[in-house]
Amino acid sequence: TLSSSSAASDVYKRQPGGGNCMAHDNDAIYELHDQLMKKTVQMREALEQTGSETAEDPTGQVSVRFDDPSIEITIGTFWRASIRPEELSGVILETVNTVLLARLHAWGASFSDDAPEVAAPPAPSPAIAANEINELVESADGDVFHRNVNRFIETFSTQLNSTLSQLSERAAQVHGGEDSRGNAQVDLDSRGTIVGLRLDETWLRTADGRDVTDAIRSALSKAQTSVAAATPALPFEGTPLAQYAEGMADPVEMIRMLTRGG
Repeated sequence: TLSSSSAASDVYKRQPGGGNCMAHDNDAIYELHDQLMKKTVQMREALEQTGSETAEDPTGQVSVRFDDPSIEITIGTFWRASIRPEELSGVILETVNTVLLARLHAWGASFSDDAPEVAAPPAPSPAIAANEINELVESADGDVFHRNVNRFIETFSTQLNSTLSQLSERAAQVHGGEDSRGNAQVDLDSRGTIVGLRLDETWLRTADGRDVTDAIRSALSKAQTSVAAATPALPFEGTPLAQYAEGMADPVEMIRMLTRGG
């Protein structure tokens, strides 16, 4: 929880008549901003410092090691003595989920209330941004500025739904990979998480642990390559709003873009 909840409530002052209004309490606003930024930095550092996680199935023949962003699956030499071929893929997926849940728990615990304090990054100065925006607008060609604004409004309003739909489809994509002999097939979601695993049961009846491990790793590598190829560097890349992606994240850049000639 944020320690500045009282600061947030102080921003709103109750009037004698029962109504609420926004009070001009800059100190409370900046205190809340500071606490939010500290928590954000704390969470990011926790994610970066979380070490690798390893889990095994109850038989000890399936081992999964997760070290973001890589995941390593190893099948033991005597796996067939304790796991039926038709059950192996399910055991592997269950072990993968165990590792991911353990990592999520470790990450959550690392930024709890008793986690070490971190310094918040310096808050941006609204005055600097406002001055820069005013200078850009004052020095701009009025016709160009208005034309660009109208173009942005029209494009944004007409293309927003299609952009959101395209982003949703991209996030829901499943990327598959298989080894050279088709004995192992791995499916990853857009974040690189394993969501499916299929192993040739006939092949499994004679395959040793090393063979299975190599086949899975080969299939996983190809699926990861597919994910990387389909993941753009910028979130809006390839969508109708790609030309405005940078500006939407930075108000100054937005005005700079709208006052640009062309």
